[in-house]
Amino acid sequence: YSDYANLVESLHITPRVIVQKKRLKSNYTYGMTLNIKNSGLYPRFVQLSTDSPSDTFISIPELDLNRYLETDQNMEAKIWIRAPTKRDINRRRHIFVECFHPSIIFQVPIVVLTKDNIPTASESVVFPSCVPGNDTFFELIAYNPTKDSVRFRFSNTNLGLEVSTGNKELIPPQDYIKVLLTIHPRKLQVYNGFFNLKFGMMPPKPVMFTFTPKSMSVHLNLGLLHFPLTKFGREAWRSVTVCNEGADEVAVTGQLYKLPTPDPQEKSIDLSQEDDISDKLISDAVSMRSVLIYDFEDEATVQEVTYDPKASQHFEFMLPNRIGGNSSAEIKLCFRPVYDVDNLFPDDIQPPYFQRTRASFCFANDADCIETCIAVLTGEIAGIEMEVYPKVIDFRKIYLGEEHCAQIKFLNVDSVPAKVNYLDCSNPEQAGIRIMPVEGFQLEPCTRGIFSLSFYYLEPSRFSLQMRFKVGNGPRYEVELRGTGQPVQLRTFPSLVEFGSIPIAVPQKRYMLLLNPLAVPITLQIKPTEDGAETPLVLNIHDTTDLLPITVRDPIRHLQQVHEDLVQPVEIGTVELTEEDPEAKSVRSVETNLSVYSQEFEEEVMEPIPVMAAQLLSNLKKKKIFDKSESDRRIIQEALMGLLHTKYFSVFTKHSNFVFMDWNGLPSDPREVYCDNEIIYLRPNTGRTITILVVPNRPGYYHRSLSVRICPALPSSNPESSDDQPTMRTLIKSEFLCSKLWFEYNCVVPDIDWYHIVDLSDRVIYAGEEYDFNMEFKNRSIIGAFIHYEVVPNDMTFRDGIWKFYLDSGAVIVAKCAVTFRSLGNTRLMGLIKVVGANRPYSFHLLANVLPTEIRIAPMSINRRLQVYEEHKQHFYIDNYTPTHTMLSIRLKDAEFQYLTSRGGALSPTGQSMYTTLVSLFTDPDIYQNTLFIDLQFDNVIMVPIIFRVEGVPLYFEPNIREGFDAGTLYTDTREQFQDGIFSHRFPVRVINRGRRTYRILIIRLNSIGPGNDRNPGACTTHALTARFDMEPKSMYLEPNSEAQLDIMASSYVEGHATGDFLVQVVDQKYPTSKHIIRVGVQADFVECQLLWSPKQLNFDYKRCDPLRERSYEETPLLVNPCAVPIDRVKLQVSGPFRIKEFYEDTYEKELVIPVAGSERKEIFVILNRAATKNLSCRHIEGKINVMTRGIQLKGLPLRVSIKVPEVVILQSDLVLFDRGKPYESTINLINQGCAPAEFKWKRLATKEVYVGREDDPAGIASDILSEILRMLEYNFSCADEPNMTKRYQECRCQFKRFLEDSDMILEIIDEVINDLDLSHRPLLYEPKEQIDADVEKDQSTTSLVRETLDDLLARLHIDSSEEWSEPSTEYCFSSRYIYFYEKRGTVQVVDMQPGDLQCKLHLPHIRRNIEMKAFFELAIVGGRSQFLTVTLVNLPQKIRFHKDSIYMGIKPWYESFEAVVRVANVTNYPLKLVLVEIKPKPPKPPQLLPSLSEKRLVEGYCKLVTSDLMHLEPLATDQIRVKGILGFSESFRHTFGAMINNSDSTEFSLRGQGVMPMLDMTSPLPSVPMDPAELEEEYRLLQRIYQYEIFRSITEVEEEPVPPHMGEEEGLHQEDRPAPRSEDFSLLSYSEEDMASEQQARHDLQLFRMVKTYVMVNNNQELPHATVLRQLLLAERYLLRLRTRPELYALHQQVYQSHLKLHKAPGYKQPSLVKHFTVQPIPCEQHGFILELGSLARNSLRRFELKLHFFGPGKLIAAARTTVRIPGLFVDFKVPAAAEHASKKFSFWSEKCKSLEFFKDKYRNMFERLMDAEQDPKLKHAHSFDLDKMVKHRRDLTPKDRRLIEEYYNSLNPSVYPDHKHHFTLAKIFSGSMSNYSGVDITIVGFFKPEAQFYEKNQLVEDYIFIDVSGVFRTVKGNRFKLPYPQLHMGPTLPILLRGSIAS
Repeated sequence: YSDYANLVESLHITPRVIVQKKRLKSNYTYGMTLNIKNSGLYPRFVQLSTDSPSDTFISIPELDLNRYLETDQNMEAKIWIRAPTKRDINRRRHIFVECFHPSIIFQVPIVVLTKDNIPTASESVVFPSCVPGNDTFFELIAYNPTKDSVRFRFSNTNLGLEVSTGNKELIPPQDYIKVLLTIHPRKLQVYNGFFNLKFGMMPPKPVMFTFTPKSMSVHLNLGLLHFPLTKFGREAWRSVTVCNEGADEVAVTGQLYKLPTPDPQEKSIDLSQEDDISDKLISDAVSMRSVLIYDFEDEATVQEVTYDPKASQHFEFMLPNRIGGNSSAEIKLCFRPVYDVDNLFPDDIQPPYFQRTRASFCFANDADCIETCIAVLTGEIAGIEMEVYPKVIDFRKIYLGEEHCAQIKFLNVDSVPAKVNYLDCSNPEQAGIRIMPVEGFQLEPCTRGIFSLSFYYLEPSRFSLQMRFKVGNGPRYEVELRGTGQPVQLRTFPSLVEFGSIPIAVPQKRYMLLLNPLAVPITLQIKPTEDGAETPLVLNIHDTTDLLPITVRDPIRHLQQVHEDLVQPVEIGTVELTEEDPEAKSVRSVETNLSVYSQEFEEEVMEPIPVMAAQLLSNLKKKKIFDKSESDRRIIQEALMGLLHTKYFSVFTKHSNFVFMDWNGLPSDPREVYCDNEIIYLRPNTGRTITILVVPNRPGYYHRSLSVRICPALPSSNPESSDDQPTMRTLIKSEFLCSKLWFEYNCVVPDIDWYHIVDLSDRVIYAGEEYDFNMEFKNRSIIGAFIHYEVVPNDMTFRDGIWKFYLDSGAVIVAKCAVTFRSLGNTRLMGLIKVVGANRPYSFHLLANVLPTEIRIAPMSINRRLQVYEEHKQHFYIDNYTPTHTMLSIRLKDAEFQYLTSRGGALSPTGQSMYTTLVSLFTDPDIYQNTLFIDLQFDNVIMVPIIFRVEGVPLYFEPNIREGFDAGTLYTDTREQFQDGIFSHRFPVRVINRGRRTYRILIIRLNSIGPGNDRNPGACTTHALTARFDMEPKSMYLEPNSEAQLDIMASSYVEGHATGDFLVQVVDQKYPTSKHIIRVGVQADFVECQLLWSPKQLNFDYKRCDPLRERSYEETPLLVNPCAVPIDRVKLQVSGPFRIKEFYEDTYEKELVIPVAGSERKEIFVILNRAATKNLSCRHIEGKINVMTRGIQLKGLPLRVSIKVPEVVILQSDLVLFDRGKPYESTINLINQGCAPAEFKWKRLATKEVYVGREDDPAGIASDILSEILRMLEYNFSCADEPNMTKRYQECRCQFKRFLEDSDMILEIIDEVINDLDLSHRPLLYEPKEQIDADVEKDQSTTSLVRETLDDLLARLHIDSSEEWSEPSTEYCFSSRYIYFYEKRGTVQVVDMQPGDLQCKLHLPHIRRNIEMKAFFELAIVGGRSQFLTVTLVNLPQKIRFHKDSIYMGIKPWYESFEAVVRVANVTNYPLKLVLVEIKPKPPKPPQLLPSLSEKRLVEGYCKLVTSDLMHLEPLATDQIRVKGILGFSESFRHTFGAMINNSDSTEFSLRGQGVMPMLDMTSPLPSVPMDPAELEEEYRLLQRIYQYEIFRSITEVEEEPVPPHMGEEEGLHQEDRPAPRSEDFSLLSYSEEDMASEQQARHDLQLFRMVKTYVMVNNNQELPHATVLRQLLLAERYLLRLRTRPELYALHQQVYQSHLKLHKAPGYKQPSLVKHFTVQPIPCEQHGFILELGSLARNSLRRFELKLHFFGPGKLIAAARTTVRIPGLFVDFKVPAAAEHASKKFSFWSEKCKSLEFFKDKYRNMFERLMDAEQDPKLKHAHSFDLDKMVKHRRDLTPKDRRLIEEYYNSLNPSVYPDHKHHFTLAKIFSGSMSNYSGVDITIVGFFKPEAQFYEKNQLVEDYIFIDVSGVFRTVKGNRFKLPYPQLHMGPTLPILLRGSIAS
């Protein structure tokens, strides 16, 4: 073969293309079979797959056996297509057949013609994987569905890809072409590319291909190994060649099949079990080879390969340790059957035993690449061989049931032990077999075992039976039993039992001896044959009082004593009964002759008996029941009762007394023969006597027989044997064992003599009298007879009650009789006598002459007059005149309206008398006649006439109105009702016609007299009608015995007494002319109606509570009727959420109609309807019970309910807290917004713990493992004596039990904890131990990484460092692991009763980092709605993040307000609540220098929150915190704000800056004003505070501290937030750098940096020299010191600042400022002055001078120059050099004009001279007299000249806070319109001084200060002051310049 033929052509796939002509349908199943055949020289490993696994399925029967296709072997694969949806249902699908070594894939396309109507091929190709160096192949199929040939071409530009079509270019119509693709990989890399296919004139189609190589590949040459038949202890070897195709060496491991787990490859190709295969399969799909898709069987029929886990013990293998690259090796496999005594093959399986298992070989290289190969191993085990002797046993002739013995030998000729035991017999129902020993034999090699056989046969025929024996792990062996069964025989003595002549119905007993002549024991039973079914007639012989029950055995025993004189006893041997069961012995071993009862018969002797009773009867002979306890006796008694209720024993008591039997006839089918029917056991040559009892019931001669059933006795099981073999019960069929016992008897009827006529004519006999007589009977026969009276006359009786008799032979009896005659004259009576057994009865007659009786009666007639319904009684007396018992009866001719009290009687013969009463009652008036009849029997009757005359009418009234009718007290009606003729009072009167005639009634009203009217008025008086009476109807017609209703009506609207009269006329309709008149009077008392309630109002307090404790809110107010008159109808209607009822057992209603009795206090039940108040809370609901009666609305009962419902609100129902590193407590605030105290209970619903971090550290996981170990250790509960249950629990859970005995228990727990540890959601922050070179490719498997990680975790536990666990600490024991409330229950009072809220203390445990513990609580409120609380405890490293933790605001003026914005971000997934507070610094040590709060705010600066101090942040949200304040004079302003996060964590951010005092500094070289010693000392102390060491003068502070490199990011942040400690300890800095480690060196540098920082001056303005900064610091410190020591100075400073605030808070439009219209207002602080020496000055000459200043700022340059008084001739102005550079600052200037003074008249005086003048006159302080104050400046009369003079002295009236400044003179001003701060502006003051002689004298000293102010300003226009429009104005210190000179002479 060529390579191509061996690779491609050797595998035949049929069909090659699957074509479906019609479109596919969804949810239809399409299937076909794919045949694959290997015609190559070597086996091929084949796998099938598909590119459409969602709807295409592959099923291969017994896949494991068909993985490798041997030469010429076929494999069938079933292909199923079932698409659940129509989406892309007709697409092209592919089946891939992959072969290995070399790797090639054959493509089998599935084409739907309606979809693919053009030539198609696969769009992508995935090559099978192989190692570099080997070739990989793919056979592509291009299909032409058209009817024309198509040219096929391809284009390939890939160097590593070869495309071959076998020189074929045309694709035939509806055919395909094969395209073989080949790749030659050389490197371990993925190959991707494409090539083009072109069909005819169609555009080319690209085909993408992908190839992924693998680093190793291992191949087995075989997949199925068959081993030959092998015996136990022997072995067979096979080998499998393993080929390593890769270049790397591989390691080999293997394992045999153990557990029945399904193979993953099998699982991948199984069809989905959830898909139902449709019954309708499409059959019109055709392939290119005409293979139809036919009907497939269900997928459940696919056979799977099953493996026996126990088969692996018989196989072994030998593996090479390693296999080199590109080499092969052999795996040796051995089949060695193992014999296991305890694990044998099942008995139903015959050898050889087929064994099959699976071997899995795992190959791995050094790169942790793994491949697994499977080989199926099969073999057969030969069974163990035995030799049996004999194989045939011939018993020849044996009796049925006769026991025979034999032996069977087994010899083990095999080399392994064997177990042999008896299995069964071929016909177990025909024979009895017993094998000993039952458990069989365990035979070692070359040993034997002998079985003992006991055998008996049960049928009389030839037999051939097969006995089967089973050898463990071996075959079955059979032994044949042969022979012939013969029946047994029986002898009797006598052979015929003769009874002779016997009487009828008398039991007769005889005996018969039964002998067993055989040498085998037999069992037998005797039964009567051809006997009747009815109960026989059994009579007592001697005494009729002796009650003989009808039983089977009792009559035998009874008649044995009765008939001993009749039957001669038979001499028999002694028979002994035993209770022991005989042992099962053979025929020759029987030695005893005892007869016992057998239990081994076929049919049941008696009818079915309950199981409990049958078990009891079988054991009564073996146990002494009367020695047992009372419980045993009760059980036996219940069993006996169940036994006696069976059908068998119920017959015994059916006729327990013969007196009650039917004596008129014998049974038609009687039972006459009885015998001993128990089962009899006869040993060989022994006998037994039986009794035969005959009770004849039919006369005649009879020759009868008894049926005997004979059965050989079978061995019974020994109950004491320990054998587990069940007892074998086998019975012999009865038709083979029946015989007859014959007997004969003659039953005769005897002759009886008696007189059949009894003549009583000679006696005097009266009718009705009883007379005695006797009858005699005589038996002439030699046998006894039974006679009885069958028919007896009616009046004939027996004096002794005996009418049944037994006559013995020759006996005479007398029957004692009595008779009574009922007819007169000659009388004859007749009866019948029956002889039992005779064919007919015999008659007898009685003859007598009977006489009548006689009586007398008084009176003989009656005539009386009566009223209607008047009862009348008449007595009649009767006397007896004959000496007999006289019987009489009395009756009336007409019994209507009359009756007799006695209707008869019996009079004794001694003249006895009697009487009877005639009672008469007539219903209607008339004349009544009647007759009384007295009947004396025997046709003798006496008659008495009776006449009655009746008057009146039979009408009756209820109530009786004949005597008048009093209605009693009635309620009045309304006038409207009275006027409308409405009667509210009606009194029904029943008019009853008790007569039997019809009457008519007419009613006539006479009058009605109301209250207040005279009952006897005059003739002409009239009265108002106030009352009215009436009757309805006015006419009535009453039928006989009927009634009608007459209503008496009354009405009145006035209280009082009223009367009325009526006439009632009655007419008899039978006699219309007869009339009867009745006068009726009516009266009544009328009163007003009213009803009262007690109490007047009903209040309910409804409080909701627990449903189990919910009670009904009921009240019972009283409805009181103060009047004695009842009210029949009172209507109660309730409104509101209430219900009412009258009685307790009634149901509640909204409306009620009740009667109210007179003076009754009726309870009305009122209940609150809680359902109506379900949704209401804390409300008052009102209702009312309305009362309506007699059309009048009465006063109702107000109802009021107060609904008190607790309503508890959790202030924060979803609480998120953060861990603090240790357990802590928090509070949950509850507020009761309801109106009732709320009882609550916390219930924890669930707790869950989740890891929420991104990375976890190994130390944390080790901590979890250790925690779980401690929880899994058992506890020693030795603290059970603690009475307090809480303390007991806390103590017991802390007492761990130490395990010292088993040291491995801790390690086992660790393994269990690690196995259960969930690391899938917790990425591990694992640092590798060794640094891996980045250039080297990392090749580390997951297994090694996990192994190293777990080793690292275990190493952190330090298990080996201690031998036992230490006792847990108290903190660990009593700090719970869970979130819980300390107090589970409590009460929340109403806000009105308890202001504020209730705080519930919550325990929060410490949890690990990145752990979230969430607890869910339910707040159950009794009577209210439950609330729910979620507590989330999280341990996160960071909760919020400030954009800047420390914000630097730069340098600002001390008074300038700032506003900072801090952005805060929530970095968690939880909502956060931030509470912002300012953290106050600790106060300095000297408390006496502490300023007040306001002083600190102005001096040291302050901050306050603009936004709310409570902030809510949603998850991952951001917000802004706005802070405003001033920096003050603090050179190092630092204010810290703390943010409390969810009341469980906190963080800080700080604001830093420098608050400076804006100042102008002198840059001209001018001398300073000399300082006194106090100022020098003060300045020295201030310098000492600023500079503590001169050496650090040149060092400045940086913005941020350096972070050591070894510190983490988190630690560095915490270091920055902490304030730097002030320390002067240089001990830590004494080490030399050479002696320090790197970490210690870093700490040394950090400490040095912190110490240096404490002595460094803060200066962030790098442009300023340090000397200027020093002056600023000195000025600020000196001013601060004075503010602290001088309260009045601070008050003035505060006043200046308040005026500044007012200036900037004024709303409205602000006009632009002009520099002319403002005056200065500096702070009360001056710089150290400078001296400007002018020298000698000539009068009237001009002197110019310049002063250079520098504005340091920061701020805006707004300044002014002023003097205390106006110095004549002095003019100054401000000048800014390089004004163009400062154009943006918008400077504007103003100065006083240089002109001569017109009205200034005073001379100049310097400042010292002015002080002296002020001592004389305070007004001269300013060198003028125009010192106007507020009180006088508007009231003085000023001339225009005076005002001009004032303007020369004052250029502004400055409303300054300084009293001395308001008259100062301003020389010049400078103003900046800039909107921002700046600094570093040079300014020049240009001055001109021209002292005029007018104002200066010679030698005058000029000495005054020019003050340069930096201040806020006011604008003054015509006396009005407007504030400037700028948002910020600056206030700074004053720079004094001493102007000093002298006027030259």
